[in-house]
Amino acid sequence: MERPHGRPTGPSPFATAIRRSVSLPVTLALLLAALPATVRAQATEDKARVPSTTAPTLRPGDVLRITVWPNSEFGGEFAIEESGLIYLPFIGSVRAAGVPIEQLRAELRAGYGQAMQSPVVTITPAFRVGIQGQVQRPGIYMIAPTNTLFDVIGMAGGFSRDADQERVRIVREGEVVEVNAFRALQEGFGLNSMVLRSGDQIVVPARPAGFDWRNVLTVIQTVATVALVIDRINR
Repeated sequence: MERPHGRPTGPSPFATAIRRSVSLPVTLALLLAALPATVRAQATEDKARVPSTTAPTLRPGDVLRITVWPNSEFGGEFAIEESGLIYLPFIGSVRAAGVPIEQLRAELRAGYGQAMQSPVVTITPAFRVGIQGQVQRPGIYMIAPTNTLFDVIGMAGGFSRDADQERVRIVREGEVVEVNAFRALQEGFGLNSMVLRSGDQIVVPARPAGFDWRNVLTVIQTVATVALVIDRINR
């Protein structure tokens, strides 16, 4: 019996070959669809590793901007010396290193209260933190207590091309906390909670040469997307 002329009703050998060839990319696409859950789980793990935000502690090298009302002559900027002391007009030496800011403010109010009635004292500290490694301008920076890890990276000009953004380290009093800055920026978690303390050292290592999983992931996503398009065309 002769085969009818015209377009064949079944899939052509070419279409069959195409579908076979895209079976692996389609599978990869399905796996990629499951990645967000994995990323969220990893993000949750990284959140637990974000440095804690306990009350700031003053250290030698910090600078205190002190204002006294109504007598502004008693105010100014005063550095905490290596001895842990600051030297203030009228009061003289006062221990500041290791002292909570609220406690120090109460002590200054009591001291200046001997010269004026109901003085109003405000203290604004500036902390010393260091950043080194793969940033544009490594060095020592004076920051406010509200400045975050990403604020300091911005002050340093941002990451360099070779920075390993997934393994940024904060060294704090013998403790090393590793932060996945790349994921934090992508997912938006913890950006305002990574508050630094006086004396913190930020280390941005170089990315290992050769392999970069992000490039591999991009290639896989591209292949999978093209494969899905071809598969839809041939359906």
